[in-house]
Amino acid sequence: MLVAAGQQKKSGASRAVKQRSIFETQYTCRANGPEGALHAEDLEILGFTIGASTIRDVQKRFPNTHSVKLAFEEEAEEGICVKNNEGIAAVFATGVMGAPDTLVAIYLAPVRLAESSRLTCRMVNIPSKMFGSASGIRTGAPTNELGKIIGGKIPREGSFCAAYQIPSRRGPLQLSKADTQEGRDFTGVEGFARTGKLEWVKVFGIASD
Repeated sequence: MLVAAGQQKKSGASRAVKQRSIFETQYTCRANGPEGALHAEDLEILGFTIGASTIRDVQKRFPNTHSVKLAFEEEAEEGICVKNNEGIAAVFATGVMGAPDTLVAIYLAPVRLAESSRLTCRMVNIPSKMFGSASGIRTGAPTNELGKIIGGKIPREGSFCAAYQIPSRRGPLQLSKADTQEGRDFTGVEGFARTGKLEWVKVFGIASD
């Protein structure tokens, strides 16, 4: 299912599209329609895999980092942010809907959208081309390319969200699969596009009972 919200309205000249904090909009669409899922290559970024890696894995690779609340809501995600000197950031997030400490989402965004009064990104010596999934999900990617990756249409302008669900026994998430095969894997992407390119994107994956 694909939900496009906040798309740009035109009346003569183009108007700027305003958006809230990238961490305030979470899981804004429900998975309906045919069963489906993202693939393993969509869920791995910078060597960490949603649904398998933990926040402790992130801290081990990037010492002296600490997870903080990403928004003010009680059930807001917690995350760790890293950035490079080209102004690209990745935020590794865990939340109450996932297994303890398991990564449920990874945000890719310009540093100006990721850093805030509560979140400071640690500088890392990693090129921008590494800030993305093996399948090509990254900031600056054309929206039509993302559409091909996830099998849905992404708007050229404004907010988007695409989510899928599939029985866990056939799903891409790996953590705790030995314990249960009866749940469902909920995976997808959401973010914001400007002029046909991804300004920021969140890849997520949650296994439910």
